Amino acid sequence: MSIAFATIIHDTEGKLVEPIRAAAPALRRMFADFAASLTEATDPRVATVLREALGARLASHPTGEAIIGLARRNAVALALEGDTERMLYSDMDHVLRWIEADADEMQAVLSAQPEAQLLIIGRTAEAMAAVPRRLRDTETPVNRAYELLTGRAADLLFAVRRIDRAAAADIVVQSQVDSIANDVEWPLLAEQRGHRIGYAEAHGLSYRTIEEYGAASDSYDHDPLQWIRRLEMAGDMARAMRPYLRPADER
Repeated sequence: MSIAFATIIHDTEGKLVEPIRAAAPALRRMFADFAASLTEATDPRVATVLREALGARLASHPTGEAIIGLARRNAVALALEGDTERMLYSDMDHVLRWIEADADEMQAVLSAQPEAQLLIIGRTAEAMAAVPRRLRDTETPVNRAYELLTGRAADLLFAVRRIDRAAAADIVVQSQVDSIANDVEWPLLAEQRGHRIGYAEAHGLSYRTIEEYGAASDSYDHDPLQWIRRLEMAGDMARAMRPYLRPADER
C-alpha cells in the first residue's frame, strides 16, 4: 500500500540538512511521496535538500507554537494532493532518528494493523523510560485521560500517526484545534467520524529538541521554563479532550 510522509519543520540553523541527505535513500524506499510545511524562519538549505533529495512538495507557515496543529493539518492537506493511499504524519526529526535506530522496525510499524484508518504510533515502555522527565511526568495524565475516555491505552504525545485518505480528509476539514493539542484531537475526531483507530508501539522513537538534534542526551530538564511549557501543553490537551466527553462522563 503506497504511503506518503507529511511533516512540519522548524529548523533555523539547518541542523537537519545533512541528516535528511543521509537518510534520503531509505526514506525514498519507504515513502512514495513527501509533503512538508516549513516555518518562515527555517534555514533555506532545508527546503533545498527536501526538494533535491526527496522531491518534496513544500509550503511555509509562520513561526509559533500556537499554530502547530494548523501547520500539521496543512501538511496533511498537502500530502492529500498526491495519490498515495495512506500517509505518515510525524515531525521530521523523529523519523530521522527512528530510521537510523531501526529502519526495519519502522517499516514493520508502517505496515502494521492495515485495518486501522488512523494508527497512533507511540513509544514502548523502554523508549518512554528514556525520554526527559518533564515529558514523562506531564504526558502520563493526558494518556490516562484518553484511556478513560476511549477504553484504550495509548501514548499520544509523540505526534506520529499513520492515516488513510478518508480519515486525513476529515481531519483537514473538521479539525478545530490549531495548537499542539491536535495530538489528542485527531484520534478523537477520527473515531467520532467513524474511522477505525489502532495503536502500535516502537522502540526506535526517541526525543531531542531540534537545537540538540545530535546530542547524546537532553539537557533541558533543569530549565523551569521548559517544565512550564510542558504543563501548558498538558492543559491544552485537556481542553481539547473535553468536547469528546459523553454525558455520563460529565456527572
